[in-house]
Amino acid sequence: MIAKYEPNAIEPEILKFWETQKIYQKAKEKNKGKKSYYFLDGPPYTSGRIHLGQAWNKALKDSVLRFKRMAGFDVWDRAGYDMHGLPTEHRAEEKLGIKNKDEIPKFGIEKFTKECKKLSLYNLEMMNKDFTRIGVWMDFENAYKSITNEFMEGEWWLIKKAHENKRLYEGLKTMQWCSHCGTALAKHELEYSNIKEDSIFVKFKVEGKENEYLIIWTTTPWTLAFNLAVMVNPELEYVRAKVGSETWIIAKGLANVFLGSIDKKFELIEQFKGAALKGMKYEHPLKNEIKPFDEIKSDKLHTVVLSSEYVDLSAGSGLVHCAPGCGPEDYEIGHKEGLPPFNNIDEQGVFPKTMGKFSGLTAKKDDKKFIEALKEKNALITIAPVEHEYAHCWRCHNPVVFRTTKQWFFKVEDLIEKMKDLNKKVFWQPDWAGSSWFDSWLSNLRDNGITRQRYWGTPLPIWKCNKCDNYTIIGSIAELKKLAGKVPDDLHKPYIDEVTIKCSCGGTQNRIPDILDVWIDAGTTSWTCLDYPQKEELFKKLWPPEFILEGKDQIRGWFNLLLVASMVSMGKHSYKTCYMHGFVQDAEGRKMSKSLGNVISPYEVIDKYGADTLRYYMIGGANPGVDINYNLEDTKIKNKNLNILWNLHKYLIDYSKDLEINPSKIKAANFSIEERYIISKLNSTIEKVTLLFNEYKLNEMPWVAEELFLELSRTYIQLTRDKSSTGSKEEKKIVLCTIYKVLLESLKLFAPIVPFITEAIYQNLKEEFGLKEESIHLFEWPVSETKLVDKKLEENMDIVSSIVQNALAAREKIQLGVRWPLKEIVVVSSDKRVVDAVEKLMPIISIQMNVKEVIVKDKLAGVKSVVKADFKQIGPDFGSKAPKIIAKLASESAETILKHIEKEGKFGLDIDGEKINIVKEHLIVTREVPYPYEETPFRGGLVYLNKERNEELEAEGYAREVMRRVQALRKKAGLQKADRISLFLKVDEDLEEMLKKWEKQIQEKVGADKIKISSELGPAKKHKEHSNEKVKGKEFEIFFDKV
Repeated sequence: MIAKYEPNAIEPEILKFWETQKIYQKAKEKNKGKKSYYFLDGPPYTSGRIHLGQAWNKALKDSVLRFKRMAGFDVWDRAGYDMHGLPTEHRAEEKLGIKNKDEIPKFGIEKFTKECKKLSLYNLEMMNKDFTRIGVWMDFENAYKSITNEFMEGEWWLIKKAHENKRLYEGLKTMQWCSHCGTALAKHELEYSNIKEDSIFVKFKVEGKENEYLIIWTTTPWTLAFNLAVMVNPELEYVRAKVGSETWIIAKGLANVFLGSIDKKFELIEQFKGAALKGMKYEHPLKNEIKPFDEIKSDKLHTVVLSSEYVDLSAGSGLVHCAPGCGPEDYEIGHKEGLPPFNNIDEQGVFPKTMGKFSGLTAKKDDKKFIEALKEKNALITIAPVEHEYAHCWRCHNPVVFRTTKQWFFKVEDLIEKMKDLNKKVFWQPDWAGSSWFDSWLSNLRDNGITRQRYWGTPLPIWKCNKCDNYTIIGSIAELKKLAGKVPDDLHKPYIDEVTIKCSCGGTQNRIPDILDVWIDAGTTSWTCLDYPQKEELFKKLWPPEFILEGKDQIRGWFNLLLVASMVSMGKHSYKTCYMHGFVQDAEGRKMSKSLGNVISPYEVIDKYGADTLRYYMIGGANPGVDINYNLEDTKIKNKNLNILWNLHKYLIDYSKDLEINPSKIKAANFSIEERYIISKLNSTIEKVTLLFNEYKLNEMPWVAEELFLELSRTYIQLTRDKSSTGSKEEKKIVLCTIYKVLLESLKLFAPIVPFITEAIYQNLKEEFGLKEESIHLFEWPVSETKLVDKKLEENMDIVSSIVQNALAAREKIQLGVRWPLKEIVVVSSDKRVVDAVEKLMPIISIQMNVKEVIVKDKLAGVKSVVKADFKQIGPDFGSKAPKIIAKLASESAETILKHIEKEGKFGLDIDGEKINIVKEHLIVTREVPYPYEETPFRGGLVYLNKERNEELEAEGYAREVMRRVQALRKKAGLQKADRISLFLKVDEDLEEMLKKWEKQIQEKVGADKIKISSELGPAKKHKEHSNEKVKGKEFEIFFDKV
């Protein structure tokens, strides 16, 4: 047995034990055929070494799975990984020296996707090792991988089912587009952050009106090249304002703000509703530069259109430029008005040759050049710097642009209400994550774009004819083989693109070259995790998942796509319980980033404190849905608690050896109050922890579970200290059995949270006491014996604990350690529960506080409050009246003032006929406590420590200190508890006189067969062990030999 808790020595050994003895497999096997529990692992992206957020995520999941196995469930715990997508493509590009997407075909698509696969699998292995190191028990050997043919076939099944359910369509839509990644982005792939950039006010000349202009405002100057209309709100008031020789049309509510900001004198000459502007034609300032305008055949081109939804007075001019190819709202209005989604930038966001002088410019990046062009046309009024929220690509973090492209979509907008209804049936932890956040997300859901224009991903299973409009949607490998005659061994690009299908028209159907959005991979996991549709048995038995757990970013990600995928394919929800956690921040609540230098690696914690400490702290570190501010100081506290747990089992083993009793072989009866308390605490804790697991209040579990073993250590063992050393044989047996029972059950309760230390301790107990179960993780979950729960006793002990903890703090204040007995403590309270608790548990207070007498009263004579005016507060608040207020307060009784403030929150004074209210902040309240008492508050009253000292109290204190020093020297000498010694104490005359009265107790406590206390010469013979000691200025020497 390792004497000291050393996680970096223990944990690798436990990992080896689990692996060689196949403990994980045995834990699963023992519940085969019992009630099923389908856990669906949200697939982390194979990005390499895990970060703290992933460690937290998996620790939370693992705690639930370990509990469910111990509770007797047949747990489905297959791990999974998200392996397609842009991050891997970017890494492959960097490794291969590829600068952008266009270079990939030149390099070779096959070589490129092979490199992507190699990187993904390498990272997967690293992550498997990392998750295993932190004690996660999942099926990593059979992890589902989104890059396998079987998994991708499950996605093809989804596409086919969506098509059959009329939920799949191809459409020309304005999409957010990442010009860096060269692909469309769905709503859930956007992240928003504030940016500072130039907004512009521009004037469009009204056709047929001399010097009359529509004033528009935009934060995206490049989109003016695609402007097709101007939107106004039909209900708002607009004005014509004379500005110099020109007439400007602007919303009345913004006229003063805008015109004042540019320092222009103006005159309002007409007011009217926005509806009056409908159909007004204007001349686009860049019309002659942009030839494609000529190809747009619509009488609504460059006219004013109406929109009450998208035009308001929050900013700008009240006239909104409309480019249907540059945003979803604009697209909606354009579609309604018969205007096309004109936007011809390419995949890199570059304007084509047909755009004249703008050819070769890059959207967003070259905003300043568009501003310059407007300035040249005398259309620019002013540039206004603005800070606002803007969408960025979630992968490369670059600002997105808009692009009109053909994409494939899932039709879901008409399913919103049904999805919201189904969401109400999901058990969310926390509740507001579902009822507020996810409900709000669903309310604003839009048809989901599912295709991307990249290389490393699941191929879109749609083949289109090169001669006619026919297309074939494939739902399985078997279907493709039947129609095409062959299927490649690997379904990825470029191999799948070589497969063709003969069309009924005589033409050839080629695969549409797009791949599926990586989120579609994740969205299908509720069935691909079960190898459906290839195998139906597990799907029928387990689907939908019982439980999923991920971070709050998955509201728009995985939680959303799981529901969308199951709705378009089956019309059902795809999970029953959803736990949402927050993000990991630094101790100050800042996002961890390399630039700030505040990133903490999981291994930084593991190497110093162990994986158990990491798990213990993080599982209990934050409420569901709330960020955890990772604090290494708090981590140390949890590590200290684990040391207490370790020392408890060492104490148990040593004590059993000393008594020569195996506690697993006997039962104890005739419990006294301290046993009844800790056994009650044990059973109520089992009940609480079980309930917390079942209600998925995961963050509360460690706090409740730890309280049990901490109480065993700080309360029960302390209360039975004398009984365990000098009590009868029966009393000692009861103490031993109680510690054994409570510790073993504590290990079971704590095993899902800290699997390593609980296993290591159990293995030591197993070896020492001949226990049968092979592993702590193979035990059944404890069941509470409710008949042994004494709620009133626990409540009384809780009150007493509050008294003791605060009184101990007062001991520190008067610098009198707990080994030095007190004459008395007085508990003052008017609360009947406190009085009852103290009266019933006085012996416990006496033992824990080391006090001779405990008295309970409703008040202590001589104690009074003193109230003084706080000049610093009264002066500024009352000015010239302050002196009179201070004088008046001095004449009032402190009791009267405080009684009013406590009851009413204020104390009224009459100063020169004016009512003045004094509140608590105006006063300095102190307490006068008579000697020899020290006052300290507790929850329910006050405690007074009597500081008086006398010879008897001092003698006992010195005796206790001597005992401690001898015990410390025994430990240093490597002696076991059962080892006996011959002891000699060399002291001065005063100390000799004091210690002689305690000679017998010292002898029993330190395990001495012989003891001699002398103030004369030292021992006659040389002793092996020797130490010079000093206590409160008195020096003495300890000598002993092992007998």
